Amino acid sequence: MAEPPEPDQRSEPTRSPKRSRNDTTSTRLVMISAVLGALLVFTVAAALNWPSEESAQPGLGERPTTTSPPPEFEAPPGTCLNWTEPDATDIREVNCSEPHLFEMTGKSEVWARFGPDAPFPDTEVFNELKTRRCTDVAREYLDGRLDPEGRFEASAFLPSEESWERGDRTLHCALQQPGPAGKLYRFTGKVAELDQSDVYEVGTCLGISGSAVSSLVDCSRPHSVEITGVVDLGEEFSGQHPGTEQQDEYLIDACRQRLEDFAGSADAAENKDLTLYWDNIGQPSWQAGSRRVNCKVAATLGEDEGFAPVTGSVRGEVSISEEPAPTTPPSPGVPATRTR
Repeated sequence: MAEPPEPDQRSEPTRSPKRSRNDTTSTRLVMISAVLGALLVFTVAAALNWPSEESAQPGLGERPTTTSPPPEFEAPPGTCLNWTEPDATDIREVNCSEPHLFEMTGKSEVWARFGPDAPFPDTEVFNELKTRRCTDVAREYLDGRLDPEGRFEASAFLPSEESWERGDRTLHCALQQPGPAGKLYRFTGKVAELDQSDVYEVGTCLGISGSAVSSLVDCSRPHSVEITGVVDLGEEFSGQHPGTEQQDEYLIDACRQRLEDFAGSADAAENKDLTLYWDNIGQPSWQAGSRRVNCKVAATLGEDEGFAPVTGSVRGEVSISEEPAPTTPPSPGVPATRTR
């Protein structure tokens, strides 16, 4: 049974002939911070029409973004970045073994679509660019192992209006880990070495906005979903991708067992007017190496209608509100204060 759908930033520094390693790092951070000060980090994808570039002049996409070199952006593929302020003014490069928000994956040029006189794109167009172009960059960076429905998503540092006017048409692409309402959650390690399965730890509760899933909250607060288990489908299925029906036949018992382990009874959800359900893994995710899914409980409002607010954990007393939860705006790009 699939989960109900969710409605769900350059200034050129003065360079001395010689610099120490610390000086180099400092300069890099100044440049990155300058970029972020002028840019937006978009996390909400826009579904827009994509003009064909097949008719573009051959080689046009390889044309330099400007007749004179733009100020450099020193964050090569594999660089990991972290910040705590919503506007990323404290951005810094960190070792990828430390918690971080961005892992740089490469660049994408968009000259073929935007000529020298093109106006600065709006947010929706930049979201489209980020999603389409940087997803391709991320897929290449990961040698094809990008789970399109996994916990990591392509994003980008985008040209500022000033650099755009100078001819900059470069997207600096990265991978990030957003939550349901757009907040960014830190991760540790390189994405290539991590499980991309879109799962949460057992006992996690996801907030509620209206009838939709929102950011992670304590289970003592109104929420939409509580995670009651994690199942590794790789323990049951090997080789080819198992169809949804095969997964469901296995998961109905596996998730009941996880619920019993978590709440003390396989009937704990039913006894409290909650629904036990689970995620499925699609073929592209399976091919990318994802195998784990979540078992969940929630007060569902019917097919495709979302959730009712639940307060309390299925492990104890719960209350289900008959009134819809207040609708809260998403927080795209804002660092979360807790881990995912």
